[in-house]
Amino acid sequence: MDGNIEKIMEFDIAAAIRDRGNSDLLIDFSATPPSSILHSGVIIRNGIVIMLCNNDGGHIVIDNKEYTLSRNNIIILPENHIISNIAQQFAELRGVIAVSSDYILNMPSPIDTNIFSYSRYISVISVSDEKFEDLMSYYRFIHKESKEESHYQTEIVRSIFYALILEIITEYEKIFSAETTQNIRANDLSDRFFRLLATNRKSHRSVQFYADKLNLTPKYLSTAIKRATGRPILDWIHEAILIDAKLLLRTTDMTVQEISDQLNFSSPSAFVQFIKRHTGSTPNRLR
Repeated sequence: MDGNIEKIMEFDIAAAIRDRGNSDLLIDFSATPPSSILHSGVIIRNGIVIMLCNNDGGHIVIDNKEYTLSRNNIIILPENHIISNIAQQFAELRGVIAVSSDYILNMPSPIDTNIFSYSRYISVISVSDEKFEDLMSYYRFIHKESKEESHYQTEIVRSIFYALILEIITEYEKIFSAETTQNIRANDLSDRFFRLLATNRKSHRSVQFYADKLNLTPKYLSTAIKRATGRPILDWIHEAILIDAKLLLRTTDMTVQEISDQLNFSSPSAFVQFIKRHTGSTPNRLR
């Protein structure tokens, strides 16, 4: 897979949802997917795509890492990663939901950014037959309610989707438990980095920290992550903390001082400057 992002097409989920006008989610668009998704390579922007796969065979490649699909798979296509070999899957699957990052960030507690971090580390997981059917039930309910015209349609769909996300996070947390993490692609450097980022992003933002944890030099780690993902390592570190910052601003009453402390900034002014530099806005405006 060519890592040159300029040659990769983009699918902006937030923009696609705005174009729909009356929907917060893109649901079951697999029958007539956007042309960009059918391209051999795509980067998803401003959201994630959740796919429920119950067919054996097929492959998805994310940042040069190939996943072989099987029954009872949950597939989460993460934002800002290079994805290929997905045309056939979109043509065959029906359990597909595209959702913007903001939609998830506005979910009530205990939803947090782990759905973003986990999916970057491992994008395809398997669940039991019973659990997969539970997830498909949520999906069918969301699909049905999204076509209903009722006064409470938005609230109903949001509540069901919230339950679906909680179920998926629960399955990821089983994988990320202390007993099983050692068995997950222990030799894949990019996987190991994203796992560390998922669990340390709130307290550590230096390349040196992650390089030390992986027993590498910062230069080597930076080069390896850039080669694997097409983006500098600091982009991933800053993006992870930015998602946490947005979540805390939008879903809590914590002050800028308190958020700054929780995210391990040296001072509130450093936190404000970080937000301005990466969003062009202020914490209060984001809130």
